[in-house]
Amino acid sequence: MNARVGIGLVLLVLAPLASAQVYKCKGASGETVYSQDPCGAGSEPVKLRPNRAASESAGEASNRAAVYRTTGMSDAGIAERNCLQSEQSRIQGPLGSRTQAVNRQVAELERQLVATRSAPPQAGNDVSRATLESGIRAQISSLQQSLSAERVAADGQMSAARDRCAAARRQQEDQVNQQYAAPARPSP
Repeated sequence: MNARVGIGLVLLVLAPLASAQVYKCKGASGETVYSQDPCGAGSEPVKLRPNRAASESAGEASNRAAVYRTTGMSDAGIAERNCLQSEQSRIQGPLGSRTQAVNRQVAELERQLVATRSAPPQAGNDVSRATLESGIRAQISSLQQSLSAERVAADGQMSAARDRCAAARRQQEDQVNQQYAAPARPSP
């Protein structure tokens, strides 16, 4: 059994060397040994058969090209998705942080507004209280408008990023189509 395993391993190792000459010899213990060099008077050359045809048929070439083309198209789609994810992180990430900060500021201003309204009335302070409340409301409105403008700008940036990523995909697909285009058939 060990000799068979040894022979199988030797053949696997020697298979890529099909163009080289292989000799079958007897070892010191009577086992069969394979070598690239003649190992003595009892050496006999072994003929090796190639595993694969030397040339590729037209059908095989067409199938290989179709597989490569499909893979290239999939790669283009994956590249577009990765591009969009990267752009979304770049654009939406800071906006998310800014939104959280603005929401905290608005919440604090609203607490101040509630505190101002719930303070006990003092003689002659109605005008100053109204002015303070108006100022707080103006700050809240300004923060909300600023955040809204930033969202609109981010939406515009994402739209432009989608266009860039889609254009890069189309360019990659065109390259794949050109690379694996079927050869033109000669006209009769």
